[in-house]
Amino acid sequence: MSESGYVMYNHLGIQNTKGKFGEEIIMIKLFVTDLDGTLLGMDHYIKHEDVDALKQMIEQGTPLAVASGRMDHEIAEVLKRVGVNGHRVSQNGAFVFDDSDKEIHSKTFESELAKRILEAIDNEPMIKTVSTAKETFTKEHNEWIDIISAQMFHDIIVNPEVKEQIGASITPSKITLHGKEKDVVAAAEKIADTFGDEIDSFISHETCVDMMPKSINKQSGLRHLMEGLGLKADEIACVGDSFNDLSMFEMTPHSYAMSAAHPEVKANAAHTVDHVHEAIEDLEKKGLLYKKEQAADV
Repeated sequence: MSESGYVMYNHLGIQNTKGKFGEEIIMIKLFVTDLDGTLLGMDHYIKHEDVDALKQMIEQGTPLAVASGRMDHEIAEVLKRVGVNGHRVSQNGAFVFDDSDKEIHSKTFESELAKRILEAIDNEPMIKTVSTAKETFTKEHNEWIDIISAQMFHDIIVNPEVKEQIGASITPSKITLHGKEKDVVAAAEKIADTFGDEIDSFISHETCVDMMPKSINKQSGLRHLMEGLGLKADEIACVGDSFNDLSMFEMTPHSYAMSAAHPEVKANAAHTVDHVHEAIEDLEKKGLLYKKEQAADV
């Protein structure tokens, strides 16, 4: 036993530490990051410091999960570019996969509800997109579709019959309005008033509001993942930058908001950082990140 105490293994092989006086130090057993505005910058840029910090963290023994409004295949592509493996919570919790590509959870809209949503937002002066597990559709093409597509890892499919094909060839998991910030805020309020408890909706970026099946958000997705991994909420840390990250901030005392985030988002996080690697460094300084060499002290 080392002077600093001893370690206790859980069934995942990651340990909580007992300090000198027998107090239990809860170790972080999963680090969760958002993508856009957090790990991922414009034009899919990822900071080298963030890449290095994630690789070192994983190598030393703390697993990674990505929780994003993006599709699962987009998250997988980002992980590939970073050069690491990780768990995936996509489309704000609609789909959950573990790091061995096993599907843990999935949820899509009931067809009639999806059609009602599209009818309700039809007159909004904004871009409307409908996402399935692997594709994104829109009713008509314009210059903004190309701009939005450029920030995705796939092209938006123009389909004038998208509403009519819901329930047949199209199974929606997310419906999104894209536009200017003032329009997004107004649309988010209107959607909440119109559909109330029928759906979950939130501003996932200053330029878009996402509409999801009821009880689908990043927290619900992470809870499905945590249940499979045998983790408790205080054993995860998370970092994000937008309103769709608030649900996961609520789960844990180890929450980090990006400094460029909306003030309300930052107010709901325990800490504020400029970059993802700073969150990892903070956890490491506090002695909360597991290191494989700790086993040598047993």
